[in-house]
Amino acid sequence: MTTSQQIVTLDPRDEGDPGPAALAPRPASLDGKTLGLFSNNKPHSEELLRMIADVIAERYQIKGVVEHNKGGHQWPAQPEDLRTLAQECDVAIHATAE
Repeated sequence: MTTSQQIVTLDPRDEGDPGPAALAPRPASLDGKTLGLFSNNKPHSEELLRMIADVIAERYQIKGVVEHNKGGHQWPAQPEDLRTLAQECDVAIHATAE
């Protein structure tokens, strides 16, 4: 007697079309700007963002830095967190690390 087994694989990718990607407008300079650091809570992501902010601060006279951690890389940022970041910052950087 022969027993056949079937392996089912699932593709977790979204089948929707996100549309064309566009870059956000960039300021001519970061002088006088507040920099937002947006972490996804992966190990070392906050440290990476702070190192990037330090390099930027060496090159520009930034007004300040606002840090936000979205709490986990498994889910998207909450709209209210993005609104708050947009209100508090002129530019933002998102990073993931391990």
